[in-house]
Amino acid sequence: MKRVSSKATLLKKRVRIIQNRAKFVGMLYLIGLLALMALVVCMPLLKGTAIAPSGKKLVVLSFYQPFIDIFKGGIKGLKSLSIEKIDNAFVALVFAILLLTMLIDFLRSLGKLGWLFKRRASYINGFNRNMYAMDDMGKRFTWSFVSIIASHVIIYIVTGTAKLTNFAYVTLGVGLGIHFIAGLIGGTVTIFTTEEQIEEQTRDYGVFVYFVRNALQLAVVGAVLFFLIKESVMFVKCRELLGMLVVKKAGFKAIKIKEYLPAIVELFAWIWVLVLMTHTLGATEYNRDCSRGAGMANFAVFSLLLTLTVGALVAFPYLKIGTTVATLNKNLLIVAIVAFGGFLLDCIIRPRSRELSQEEMDVEEYFRGGNTRYNNTII
Repeated sequence: MKRVSSKATLLKKRVRIIQNRAKFVGMLYLIGLLALMALVVCMPLLKGTAIAPSGKKLVVLSFYQPFIDIFKGGIKGLKSLSIEKIDNAFVALVFAILLLTMLIDFLRSLGKLGWLFKRRASYINGFNRNMYAMDDMGKRFTWSFVSIIASHVIIYIVTGTAKLTNFAYVTLGVGLGIHFIAGLIGGTVTIFTTEEQIEEQTRDYGVFVYFVRNALQLAVVGAVLFFLIKESVMFVKCRELLGMLVVKKAGFKAIKIKEYLPAIVELFAWIWVLVLMTHTLGATEYNRDCSRGAGMANFAVFSLLLTLTVGALVAFPYLKIGTTVATLNKNLLIVAIVAFGGFLLDCIIRPRSRELSQEEMDVEEYFRGGNTRYNNTII
């Protein structure tokens, strides 16, 4: 006859299973971050830029060349700066910030390995230190992945002639693969409370519906990036402004704010896109509190803000702002429609609670010991 395990033994096994699951996801984030770092440092994700390697040099060994070109002529070189040199230096600066960001995220992830492999309970955090370390390492991976995409979008727009390489698609595939696998598994890592007794706080709903939400959010963000990049004027206007102030030595009185208003509004649009990207590529959708989790409303709020912001960009030509030709920008209109569609989908696709009949509710209340009618009947 099979031996029946005690409740304490079953709980101990459950704790070990959840801890091992958190360890696996945490290591997956760390290995994924290391893989992304290797790809970014060694391989050019964009060709036709100032940071592309020359000959057999790695990207990390050649990206700083624009800085050398600027200071090569000393003070005379600084006085005779061209827009092209400024663009190249800006691209190199963006890439340098990316490398620094990824290095910091990797070191912070390494600092969480101690908690990730803890087995014993602590007085404050109980058996949940593995889970907390997993969450922190997930945030570091997400921020590095978002930084890679955001920085290369900036480089792509500034350069104008850059093209994606095969390594860019590999990097994107690795990042998305780690994101979905770790999110689906990490979403099932539950928390244990230790107030009066050790109890496992299970999820209210499964992770599948949140996977569907996340996949649709990814499609929305991808479409927004594809069409918004084509119509970006922010860096063009910045280049014009630098040309007036640095090259032509014109004063600020020559600047007409009305001409630069579309670029200012576009800046806010990119901020909303960054928030949407961070939400989509993060583990927020797979959090243990489900729809009640912190940040679950971010996608709906910022997709609506993006709709309004891009809608203003669509309306500007008809208001004679930024241009005197009243034409419909179809790409920006598509961005506004897609963003609003993302808002509607985020509001509609929600897990449905099963409605209990009155009899089922009475029985459930009875077994909890709170229904006096059933208690009196039995007594």
